[in-house]
Amino acid sequence: MLHPVTTARPDVELILPAEPESVALARQMVRGIVDALGWGEESRTDISIAVTEACTNAVLHAYPADADGEYEVFAWAEPETLVVAVRDRGRGIVPTVTSPAAGLGLGLPLMLAIGDEVNFSHEHGVTEVRMTFSPGSRQADT
Repeated sequence: MLHPVTTARPDVELILPAEPESVALARQMVRGIVDALGWGEESRTDISIAVTEACTNAVLHAYPADADGEYEVFAWAEPETLVVAVRDRGRGIVPTVTSPAAGLGLGLPLMLAIGDEVNFSHEHGVTEVRMTFSPGSRQADT
């Protein structure tokens, strides 16, 4: 279901052209939020990687090569939780439950390994990847 985590507006909302150069803007935005939350460098790096992968998927796979498009990045930040959603209105890629990353490269497995929770949806022409992070979440799994 495509809806905000809360009824409140996201803390940050970016609308970016589906071009490779735009991914750096989303990555910098997330790094700034993680810094403001005071989380460590490992969390900053991991979350940046996961968001970069989600945005790169939107840039590379959402729209045909000869078509213009855009994607949106939303972030909701609280002291112990960061939620980032990446949405596009392209073709959609939604992994199956039995094999979330089958044939889709390394991006989805990275997101799944880094995030506390990762959800994929495609409804009403909108594809969304929603990732929830907490400080040190990946370290707790190792």
